[in-house]
Amino acid sequence: MATVESIALKLPAFWVSSPLAWFAQAEAQFALRNISQDETKYYHVVAALDTTTANRALSVLTSPPSTDKYNAIKSFFTSAYGLTDRERATALLNMLGLGDSKPSELMDSMHS
Repeated sequence: MATVESIALKLPAFWVSSPLAWFAQAEAQFALRNISQDETKYYHVVAALDTTTANRALSVLTSPPSTDKYNAIKSFFTSAYGLTDRERATALLNMLGLGDSKPSELMDSMHS
C-alpha cells in the first residue's frame, strides 16, 4: 500500500513587485522539502495569493490546464507582474555608473 506524506510548507505571500525572486524562493522551498509534484507546487502557489492577486489570475485558477499547472501559473504571474524587455532596457540605461560602488553592487542592482 502506498503512503502519502504530509509536508509542512507555508510560502510567503506572493511578491507582486518581484515575481521572479518570489518563484526562485518558492522553488528553493520545494527543493528543500523534495516537493516535485506539479499539482502540489501549484496549490502551494495558489495558497500564497492574496485576494487581489488571485482575482487577477482567476482564469488560471478556475480553469487550470490538466497538466503542467505550476508552469502555467508561474508563466502567468511572471508575465503579468514582471518587467518587459523594454522596461529592463530602460532601467539599465538609467542606471548610474559604478561611482564609489563595488562592481558586485552594480551587478546586483542590474539584476534587480
